[in-house]
Amino acid sequence: MTPVLLIAIFAVAVIFSMLGLGGGILYVPILLAAGLPMHDAVAVSLAIMLVMSLTAAFIYHRNGLIDWKLFLLMEPASVIGALVGGYFSSIFPDRVLYVLFALSMIAAATLGRFSPQKILPPAPEDLRPWIFHLKKEDSHYRLNALIAVPVSMLAGFISSIIGLGGGFLKVPLMTVAFGVPIKIAAATSSAMIVVTSSTGFAGHAFAGHVNYGLAAALSVVTFTGALVGTKLLVKLDKTFLNNVLMVLQLSLAAWMVWKIFN
Repeated sequence: MTPVLLIAIFAVAVIFSMLGLGGGILYVPILLAAGLPMHDAVAVSLAIMLVMSLTAAFIYHRNGLIDWKLFLLMEPASVIGALVGGYFSSIFPDRVLYVLFALSMIAAATLGRFSPQKILPPAPEDLRPWIFHLKKEDSHYRLNALIAVPVSMLAGFISSIIGLGGGFLKVPLMTVAFGVPIKIAAATSSAMIVVTSSTGFAGHAFAGHVNYGLAAALSVVTFTGALVGTKLLVKLDKTFLNNVLMVLQLSLAAWMVWKIFN
């Protein structure tokens, strides 16, 4: 474990706690570059994401930004996907995981280009059982369970097998599809990542993939970075951060494709 590794993990925790993302899109490549095998890198990534998201979620909850109804509607499906993905992650060769990681980065970068909008037009009288009307901080939005449940399950599964937090799918889903304000989406996503990363980590622990000493040391660094990032949430230009994130995602996708053939 080198100072460069510690600084890199700290910087990722600061940035991604502000975006409501787990940070796995950078944790996994950083750990791979440090020499860890893919499955070990995924397990450690999930462990430190758990610490980061737990810290961020606690602070966001104290500031009243988490929509717990939205959390309860989306997260159970993610838990199922994460448990399945974590337990069966060993059957996927490293090259397959590299491909899935690259595709996830391309999908996340693409989704991030869409402007927030509501797929369903405003209609408070819509009483279909799969439509849920929600309100937070004077913002009204609606969740379509027929979209949210399968996407959340997919996010949990993918996050567990390649070490992502699931926010790369859930945040765009909440903002683009359901019109959730970005601050509420980011805060609620952090709470979701607590559960998704812990269930995914449990699956990897049963499979024997976890380097507990490294995970514990990096968790301390991540905790500090998450404290800094959540304090900066309202002070920095989110458009700039999202553009930087898109460039990183596409660059990492290209790097993973390179690893497939080398």
